[in-house]
Amino acid sequence: MIDEARARHIAEKILAQDATRPGTPTLAIVHVQEHPIGWVFYYDSAKYVRTGNFMDATVGNAPIVVERATGQAHITGTARSTGYYLTELDAGTHACTECPPAGRQGLMQLRYGSG
Repeated sequence: MIDEARARHIAEKILAQDATRPGTPTLAIVHVQEHPIGWVFYYDSAKYVRTGNFMDATVGNAPIVVERATGQAHITGTARSTGYYLTELDAGTHACTECPPAGRQGLMQLRYGSG
């Protein structure tokens, strides 16, 4: 069982890892929702957070869900509502090809690595 601070740390590590890819801006968490399964983290570019200029915003920001029981992170999607993905996670039917450690290389250490 993890708390919100640990869940935020996990989500921030995912965002930091994404920012290492060429052309990807530094990303920052802008909103958190608590649900029975865990926390949903919404994010945007750090520059947009600073400036408020729509031209600095990013698009296609699939929310990150971090499970309360396990600390497992899930990259949801943007095609459907967040509620849809939470229902999938709760039912055990979420087929996440982008979720660490299954998808994005190097993210296995997010749950148990240093930092």
